[in-house]
Amino acid sequence: MTLPVDPGRAWLIAVAGLIANAACWGTINSFGAFLDSMSDEFGAGLGATALIYALPSFVLFVLGMVTGPLADQYGPRPMMLGGVALIASGLFVTSTASNLAVAVIAYGLGVGLGMACFLVPMAACIGGWFVRRRALAQGLSASGAGLGTFLIVPLARWLIDEFGWRHAYQVLALLCAGALVLAAAVAARPPQRVPVGRPSLRRAREAAAAGPFAPVYIGALLMTASLFVPFVFLVRYATDHGIDAGAAALLLSVLGASNVASRLVLTSLAGRVGAVRLYLMCFALLPVGLGLWLAAGDSYAILAVFAAVLGVSHGGYVALSPEVAAELFGVANLGTVLGALWTAAGVGGLLSPVLAGSLIDAAGYTVTIVAALGFASLAVLAQRSLWTDAKPAGRPALLTAEPPAPVSAP
Repeated sequence: MTLPVDPGRAWLIAVAGLIANAACWGTINSFGAFLDSMSDEFGAGLGATALIYALPSFVLFVLGMVTGPLADQYGPRPMMLGGVALIASGLFVTSTASNLAVAVIAYGLGVGLGMACFLVPMAACIGGWFVRRRALAQGLSASGAGLGTFLIVPLARWLIDEFGWRHAYQVLALLCAGALVLAAAVAARPPQRVPVGRPSLRRAREAAAAGPFAPVYIGALLMTASLFVPFVFLVRYATDHGIDAGAAALLLSVLGASNVASRLVLTSLAGRVGAVRLYLMCFALLPVGLGLWLAAGDSYAILAVFAAVLGVSHGGYVALSPEVAAELFGVANLGTVLGALWTAAGVGGLLSPVLAGSLIDAAGYTVTIVAALGFASLAVLAQRSLWTDAKPAGRPALLTAEPPAPVSAP
């Protein structure tokens, strides 16, 4: 017996990933709309309040080193069902928090652990189900993050204005839980079997040794350190420069729309242009965008262009990451490799918002934007060897000389 290449069920899983990504990432990326309300209620500075966003960013990416191998071994569904309970409870407890510490712990651990149970397992699941159109499928699923940002940020802004930030998070908790239940119901262990074993640093090192791990990791660390600055503070920057709060929140929707377009277009081009080259182009685009932010002042038009450029850069980087990992390291143990690589985003996500918020409080926006621009430029330089030196590790074919193992739900 042979399995069809890129079967219909694989596309159904990719669509389910899109829906779950939209709900969960849309909720996380809407934090900029909550920042002022939470800062005012808890009486905290920007750096301290930004820790609410920073901690789950760290947890969700770093814990991918555990959830990725577990998904390789047991399948994605058990991990994702655990994520449902964690995200929903984390958002509900955040909505009832009496002080900043409770909000940081509830949001950081609940949302962070919940997303860790979903993010890498779902990406690895889709990567194992596809062969010919794997990059496009990953882009379709990942485009949910941009779509969610586009749709949920204005929804969150409206909910905050009408009912307050606490009730807004309760509504978003139900939305995330429903989307993850749907994704878990559809997800299944891919037909391409992978070696199993307990998650460990040794196993991650062995999987990473198949490709140029260091430049990819360092580049991702520097890029995410730069990316998280506008994700958290762009709305606050706009309102501080005299722009209406509703219009400022729409900047994140512009970012989300260009994010969706970038993920779909660039992943569809990956087979012709090369996933690694497109990935590096996304890195090169980020300093250009940050230069626009530096020059924007109170110009809403320039800020909107910056948000669009940021969305293209971020969207392509995230959507192409699983395909780049598959090309450079192979698809066996893809969850382990992605989990190890995405710890870079966790470290950048933990430190960048807190330090940037403190820097804004102390020195203002210009110094902070210049620092982000410097990190983005270093990210480009860190990966310069990939343009010529990196060689694809090869894509192990789904159809081999031996019959594949039967496909079964976990």
